[in-house]
Amino acid sequence: MNDPSHAVIAIASPAGDLRPRPEQDADNDFRFALFCQSRAAELALMPIEPVAHEQLMRIQYRGQTMTYRTNFPGARFDIIEREGSAIGRLITDRAGHHIAIVDWAIMPEMRGRGIGTAIMQSLMEEARQTNREIRLKVASNNAAALRLYLRLGFAEVAEMPLYTELAWNADGSRDR
Repeated sequence: MNDPSHAVIAIASPAGDLRPRPEQDADNDFRFALFCQSRAAELALMPIEPVAHEQLMRIQYRGQTMTYRTNFPGARFDIIEREGSAIGRLITDRAGHHIAIVDWAIMPEMRGRGIGTAIMQSLMEEARQTNREIRLKVASNNAAALRLYLRLGFAEVAEMPLYTELAWNADGSRDR
């Protein structure tokens, strides 16, 4: 793909340079592992056999993948690499006047190192330069993510049963 918006640009972080690149079919095993590790707490609450756990996770993973590809056909599906190894995933949709963060996750062992902050600040700089607002939805019970977004200046724009929608705009205003 010869898309200039997919140019490899390093994102400086306290843990080293991060490089987003387009997802490839070869990333499927990594994406599935990240999907499972990002849901370890919920998985631990289910009293079912390990084989059933994996089957359930594969069904949910396939469903999420199909939903994102269907609902966001123009989105960027990126793998985040550090020192040549995949450490995360970022899905962004730049249709319209917003940059929508559809989904993103970092491997649990890489969290707490400033990587998430660096990725968000990079998106905020893009939004500033293109005069766009950033929008995202976060699980209402994800206290760590909510703290990150609020610390970076995001504001709540809607409350749903399981999610909170947040927005960030360089001038502090909220598009509706």
